[in-house]
Amino acid sequence: MRSSIWLIMLAGTCLVFIQSAHADSQFAVTVEQFTPAPGQFVNDAYYSDPLKALDRPWGGGFSEPGNSSLVSLGGFGGSIILSFDHTVLDDPANPFGIDAIVFGNGFWVSDNPNRKWAECGVIEISRDANSNSLADDPWYLIPGSHVVDLMGQYETAIWDDDVYDSTYPPADMAWIPPGFGGVWQTEGYLLPAAVFNVQILENPNGLDADEEGVWGYADLSPTEEMPDGIDPAVFYTRPDNPLEVGLNDGCGGGDGFDIAWAVDQVTGETAQLDGFDFIRITNGVNYLAGIFGEISTEIDAVSDVAEGSFGDADGDGDWDLYDYSILEQCYGGPGVIVPTCPCRVMDYDQDGDIDLYDFSRFQQDLSS
Repeated sequence: MRSSIWLIMLAGTCLVFIQSAHADSQFAVTVEQFTPAPGQFVNDAYYSDPLKALDRPWGGGFSEPGNSSLVSLGGFGGSIILSFDHTVLDDPANPFGIDAIVFGNGFWVSDNPNRKWAECGVIEISRDANSNSLADDPWYLIPGSHVVDLMGQYETAIWDDDVYDSTYPPADMAWIPPGFGGVWQTEGYLLPAAVFNVQILENPNGLDADEEGVWGYADLSPTEEMPDGIDPAVFYTRPDNPLEVGLNDGCGGGDGFDIAWAVDQVTGETAQLDGFDFIRITNGVNYLAGIFGEISTEIDAVSDVAEGSFGDADGDGDWDLYDYSILEQCYGGPGVIVPTCPCRVMDYDQDGDIDLYDFSRFQQDLSS
């Protein structure tokens, strides 16, 4: 839907401004399946509603979790499958190449982004290849930094509702998910205990590192609180660079991934997907953290990275003359990257400067 077009010349380059409206939701809209494993919150109404994984996230910021809109997956192998009302496409032109973002309630410990309270979930995606709107097509793995042995790291966990028999966990009836009984199992990719079986996840590259040593998983990074007056469909669709420590200015946090990272779970070869319709998130850690209970992935939302999200200075969903005026104001020197300065969302490559590259990317987004 196009409503307005402007033409502006800059150094001999014609910029075409198209004010548009996107009918699809930027967030996952349907819970296709919810299969929690036993855990301390699976019978807690505050954390057991899978519908809380839909629509926009509600963040708490860098140093404390936002717990108002979460669903817990329980212990190892607990999972949730969500779907969008459109296909999330692999777009190399997205910032950092990131196509989708998963939001949880991770946060930084003592404001150090190399020390995280994180409960990592493994991500898989599926394309509705048979066009039946069911999640019955092959799944492809986002291996991230620590799934390196597809066969060797695929594990099962066995559970039993007889809490008086110590053969299988859990030992507390309140931890048994509704509808489960007898002996059953969950399964998934198990992340290495040496890194992930901890209460506080530390960057394997060191506590002063600039490069992330853990990436490509859910519930790893903080979800920002949304500033006043900003459209959540813009703020929470601006990706962070998951390979660098910290969060880039102008993004809403969460854990982004590139569809191009997906691999065939049998061969390990690159999946070469053009997009996905379904996403499955599975708790990849099997660890009881003392009084804190099990390490349990919590999910708040999943978003489709918005095309041109780094060019919308006022966050209103339109790319127009106002955004261009901000780009002009910021052009010509280092951008003052502070929370009150819209320059931060005009800086496509997040290098601290508004330059011809940023003008070029702005033009590409407007003309796409």
